[in-house]
Amino acid sequence: MRNRLTLGLGMLITLRAIRPSYAWLSSSRLLGVYESYRRHNQAEVFSDIERNVASGKGGEYATEAVNALTRMAIVTSKPLRELGLADFDDYAATRQAIGRKIAALPMAYELLRAAGGLDGLPRTLREARSRGQLSVAELVDRYPVENKAIRDVLVHYLVERSATLDYGSLVNHVQVLVDLFWRDLERHHPGISSLHLPDAVAQAWKQRIRTLPDGRPRRTVHTVLLAVRAFYLDLLQWSLEDPARWAQWAAPSPVGANDIHGYIKETRRRKARMQQRTRTLIPVLPRLVAAAEDELGNAGRVLATARDTTPGQEFTVAGRRYRRAGRSTSKWRPTAVFVVPLDEPGPRFDAERLEDNAFWTLSAIEVLRRTGARIEELLELTHLSLRQYQAPAGEMVPLLQISPSKTDIERVIPADPALVAVLARVIRRIKGEDSKVPLLSRYDSYERVFGPTLPHLFQRVTHHRLQVIPPDRVRELLAGLAKRAGLADVDGTPLKFTPHDFRRIFATETVNGGLPIHIAAKLLGHLDLNTTQGYVAVYPEEVIRHYRQFVAQRRNHRPSDEYREPTDAEWQEFRDHFSLRKVALGQCDRPYGTPCQHESACVRCPMLRMSLSQVPRLLEIERNTHERLDEAHRMQWLGEVANLKESLRHIAHKKHQAERLHQQADHGESGDDALA
Repeated sequence: MRNRLTLGLGMLITLRAIRPSYAWLSSSRLLGVYESYRRHNQAEVFSDIERNVASGKGGEYATEAVNALTRMAIVTSKPLRELGLADFDDYAATRQAIGRKIAALPMAYELLRAAGGLDGLPRTLREARSRGQLSVAELVDRYPVENKAIRDVLVHYLVERSATLDYGSLVNHVQVLVDLFWRDLERHHPGISSLHLPDAVAQAWKQRIRTLPDGRPRRTVHTVLLAVRAFYLDLLQWSLEDPARWAQWAAPSPVGANDIHGYIKETRRRKARMQQRTRTLIPVLPRLVAAAEDELGNAGRVLATARDTTPGQEFTVAGRRYRRAGRSTSKWRPTAVFVVPLDEPGPRFDAERLEDNAFWTLSAIEVLRRTGARIEELLELTHLSLRQYQAPAGEMVPLLQISPSKTDIERVIPADPALVAVLARVIRRIKGEDSKVPLLSRYDSYERVFGPTLPHLFQRVTHHRLQVIPPDRVRELLAGLAKRAGLADVDGTPLKFTPHDFRRIFATETVNGGLPIHIAAKLLGHLDLNTTQGYVAVYPEEVIRHYRQFVAQRRNHRPSDEYREPTDAEWQEFRDHFSLRKVALGQCDRPYGTPCQHESACVRCPMLRMSLSQVPRLLEIERNTHERLDEAHRMQWLGEVANLKESLRHIAHKKHQAERLHQQADHGESGDDALA
C-alpha cells in the first residue's frame, strides 16, 4: 500500500498536478521521482545541465546540485531559465530552517547559468548575493540614530570625509562617530538633541569609552577620542567657510587637548609591544618553518599511501598505523580519501584536505617571510606577478611584482632561489589540465568588492569550486600550526604567528643584516621611513635608544642625505649586487653591502649557495681534503687534522644542500620553470 502511495505521489509530481513544499520534498524519500521529473519536464534544459556535469564541471556536489534545481522547478513551477536570485534565497532559507545542508547550491547556480539561465546576474552565487559597498547613509543607518537632525549632519559630514578614506577606514569611522559616540550618548541620555554637550555628559561619555562592554580596557580609546575631536574641529572650520550649511552645528569639542595628551605615549608603548613581539618571534621562526615542512612531508606520505590502499585496509606511515575508511563503491565524494588513526584515538580525517592545508600553510609562511608582503598583497599575487630582469652582466634575475595595496604603491622585490622554488611549487599545483593557471575573481573583504578575473596564485578548491583563499583562512592555518608545534615563550605563554608578524620580521632581519633603511622602506612599500623604523626591532633596546638619538642628531644636519628616496644608481646597485658575488662553487648569499668574513673559504661559509654544475668540483675538493687529512695524520699535524675535519663537515653539508637543489630541479622548481 505504501509503495503504491509513493508511486502515485511521484506520478502526480511528475505531471505537475501537485506542488509540494521544500520541507516536504527534503523529508521524503521519493526514489527516482527527480529523474522522472527531469525526463518529462524541461528535458532540454536538464540535458544541458547534465552535459555540463558530465564534462567535469559539477565535481563532488554535482548530483545534489542537479537535485536542488529539480526541487526549485517542482516547487516554483517555473521554467528553469526563469529562476532568479530570490528563488535561490527562498530555497536556501527553507533548507536551513529544517537543518538541511545547502553546500551544493553555489554549484547549482553555476550549472544553471552555464545552461543559459540567470541572465544578467554575476558568475557566482556569492557575487550575486554580495551587496558591494554600502553608501554612507546605509552605513550610518546600521546604528539607528533617534534624532533625525543629528543623523543627517553625521551623514553629511561622513560624505565629506569619505573622499579621503578607503572603504574599510570609512566603515571604522562610521562605527566610531555613530555607534561609539552618538548612539552611546542616546542610550545613556535619552532625548539628547544637541552637539553642544554639557560637561557632565561629556565627562561621563569619556569615562565609559575607556572600557569595552566586557570590562576590559579599550586599547583604541585615543583613536575614538581623536575621531570625535576631529569631527568637532572640522565642523567649526567648515562653519567659517560655509556658514549657511554648517554654522548651526558648530560647538565646543567635548574632547580637549588634555584628553589626548597620552596619545603619543600610548603610540610609543604600542610600538614597543610590537617590537618586543618581533624579538620574541624571530628565535622561534625556524621551529615554525620546520614544523610546517614536517607536517607537509608527513601528510604527503599518508595521502600517497592511502590512495594506494583499498578502503577498509590498514597501512603504516612513519611507524604509525592508519586505516582507510569508506567503501570502494561509495558514490558520495568518490575522490575523498578518509583515514582513521589507529595508534592514537581520534576522529577520521580527510587525507587530501590535510595535505592541502599543510601545503598552503608552508607556502604562505615562505612567501610572507621572504617578501614582507601584507596579507592582502600575498593573496593578490598572480602568475603575472613573476617577472625577469636582465642584469648588466647578462644574468636573468627573477623579480616579484607586488600589486598596490594599502599605500597604492607598486613595488618589485628580487626573488631569491628559495622564493622562486616556493612559487614554482604553487604554480605547478594550481595549473589546470590545459597547463594554465585558472582565472578567478578575488573578493576583497576590506573594500567589499570583487576584483577582475586574474590567474591568482593562492587558490584552492573549497566547497566544490576553485576560490582565492580568504585572509581569515590563512590566519587560521598559521594559528593552528603554531598550536600543534607547541611554540611558547620563555615563561610558557603560547605563541602564535599572524601574517603581519612576518612583515615585521622581514623588516627587522633585512635592516639588521645591513640593508640601508631607505632601501628596506622601498621593499616594504612604506611612504615614511619612520614607519619602517617602527617595524624594525633592533637588538638590544639600548641600541634602539642611542641609534634614534644619533639619527635625530644627524637629521638636523643632513636631512636630505639621511631621509630621502634611493637614487636610480643606488636602486640599480641593489638589484645588480646579486650578480657581483659569484664564486667558483656557486653564489655567495651574504647580506647586501657586507664583505666576505671567511677569507674566501667558501666551502666552510654558510652563505654559499651551491651550483649544481659545480658538484664535481666539490667532490674533487673532498677527495683532496681526505688526502691531506691522511698526510696530516701520518705527520702528526694535529692542528691541521682538526681544521681538515671541520672542512669535511662543511663539505658534507654542502653536498646535502646540492642534493636538495637537485631534487628541486627534478620537480621543476627552478626560476625558469616558475616564470613559464
